[in-house]
Amino acid sequence: MTPHYSPPRVAELDWSADGLPRSRTFDDVYFSPGDGLEETRYVYLQHNNLPQRWHDPGLRHFTVAETGFGTGLNFLATWQQWRQHAPPAARLDYLSVEKYPLAPRDLARALALWPPLNELSQQLLTAYPLPTAGYHRLSFDQGRVVLTLMIGDAEHHFQQQDSQVDAWFLDGFTPTRNPDIWTPELFAAVGRLSRPGTTVATFTAASSIRKQLQNTGFETRIAAGFGPKRHMLHGEFIAPPQPRKARWYQPPAVIPPQRVVVIGAGIAGASTARALAERGIAVEVIDRGPAPGSEGSGNPQGVLYVKLPAAPTPQSRIHLTGYAATLSILQSLHLDPEIWQPCGVLQLPPEQREQQRQQTLLNSGHYPEQLVRGVGQAEASALAGVELNHGGLWFPSGGWIAPAKLCARLLEHPRISSCFNAEVTHLERADATWQLYDRNHGLLTSATAVVVACAASSRAFTPLSGLPLKSIRGQVSFGDSTNAPPLNTVLCGKGYVSPPHQGRYCFGATFTLHQQTPELLEADHQHNLDHLSELSPALGMALRQQTRLEGRTGFRCATPDYLPLAGPVAATDAFTAAYAALRHDAKSEPEQAPPLLEGLYVNLGHGSKGLVTAPLCGELVAAQITATPLPLEQELIPYLHPARFLIKDLKRRAI
Repeated sequence: MTPHYSPPRVAELDWSADGLPRSRTFDDVYFSPGDGLEETRYVYLQHNNLPQRWHDPGLRHFTVAETGFGTGLNFLATWQQWRQHAPPAARLDYLSVEKYPLAPRDLARALALWPPLNELSQQLLTAYPLPTAGYHRLSFDQGRVVLTLMIGDAEHHFQQQDSQVDAWFLDGFTPTRNPDIWTPELFAAVGRLSRPGTTVATFTAASSIRKQLQNTGFETRIAAGFGPKRHMLHGEFIAPPQPRKARWYQPPAVIPPQRVVVIGAGIAGASTARALAERGIAVEVIDRGPAPGSEGSGNPQGVLYVKLPAAPTPQSRIHLTGYAATLSILQSLHLDPEIWQPCGVLQLPPEQREQQRQQTLLNSGHYPEQLVRGVGQAEASALAGVELNHGGLWFPSGGWIAPAKLCARLLEHPRISSCFNAEVTHLERADATWQLYDRNHGLLTSATAVVVACAASSRAFTPLSGLPLKSIRGQVSFGDSTNAPPLNTVLCGKGYVSPPHQGRYCFGATFTLHQQTPELLEADHQHNLDHLSELSPALGMALRQQTRLEGRTGFRCATPDYLPLAGPVAATDAFTAAYAALRHDAKSEPEQAPPLLEGLYVNLGHGSKGLVTAPLCGELVAAQITATPLPLEQELIPYLHPARFLIKDLKRRAI
């Protein structure tokens, strides 16, 4: 399986004399020249019968899927009606695809045409993501409304979805001008994601579209079109649900639990708890430390940026999706500067080969300059505020985070309760629930669903003892910033240094696999100083003159491939028996649902990239537990699945 990747292209617009946007690529309008907002309400809301369907007081979740995000007008109109008609505890998942995303300035100009939507428009503009390919999840109204904006081909992204859709908005430019979006493969995906009762509406009444909808399983009807359009289509799915092809990495079929226990209050556990709470689940968080983020997430400053390859890989796509997810979460939390500083990140090449790699990356066209651009030595020095020896890559949206404070903020939710100084040492299944015991065999709590997010110590639990996790020691150093040059941005190379905070610099970090010493080591301070001097000779010289450096030691939890483990836990013996055919044919794809330990999930192994991957994995695990839309493409799930090493071992006959 070769994961799909298509670099994004920002929409090119022309503007009419009365201020309406028109696609230069498709020579077509984004909405009716008469009244685009009323057109949306008529075509998509009225003909999907949405406000009426939302009046059900028992409604808990509803999913709308759209084939062309465009200016976001359909989304904003749906959000406005959801606020007015849906039960307060219900959640709207809005899935939308856009191959040619609008630039922020064009989006703002288009949305200014609709004053009744101004409040919602401003929130969308504030949260609007970088134009990078893949999934962007934006949360509004404290998680009550979630937009998953998928940048790329509609056909591909809906083939990658596995969630049940309640209403379809088939939008996009007219079929005669944009035939590539109205493909049989897209309609096949629409049918697979629908169930009896799923509705559809589209502005077009083209016979080819009507025929494809009918072939897919929809009973269609023609209605009067809006404004100058004579007709439109709407309908309802009446065919039986299509069976899903079984895969070893598919999420379990679940009935969402009312309560979940999360073990661990670091960035992985806190992110998972928050994602579950925003889906209406009560969460109890248990941690052996005295406060959130007191272990692996305890460094005073962590760097948020992503190291990109010249050509995207599955691993880099996961990291880039995670980077976007973390930025979105940080924006939605409205954090103060003591927690999050978007000061930008300079990635400086430590050697000539890295300089060449960076140039290849910039020339590739895979990444928009809003994400990363090259800067010369003079501009890099001006951005940093200190003299640098060379330029590098500039990530304007990156910065530094106080991880423990972020963990505490994530846990501030009315559906989350936390218990600290409580160590879970035994995890046992009994009477369809998981029992959590302390070292004195006292029962701490029990639940039908548990997420383990306590790093390498999770291997002490019998069901998780076979997970391939390793502990990697890391030491950061702290230096007094009083007499040192000021720094405006994060610098990264072989090491990193953050702008001074509370009177000191934080820099490092070592990466020692076979060293478990918790005490600070002078040799590691010197190692960190050497790397700091490579980044900024002036800073390195100033901090070397200090008589004594402070610091902190932590232990990263990593996997053999340095990607995290996120998802349901396999029942090892039954799982290996189910997929034993892989021992004889590594290319076979056995179509059997995976044998899993019911109700047990993990979010582990983030290594040094936890700020990028842990929040995304928290969203992933929460989506699997609640059977809600996934936060990234289905083809990337195998690279995160906890059972992937069992599959690898079967293919190479190691088990």
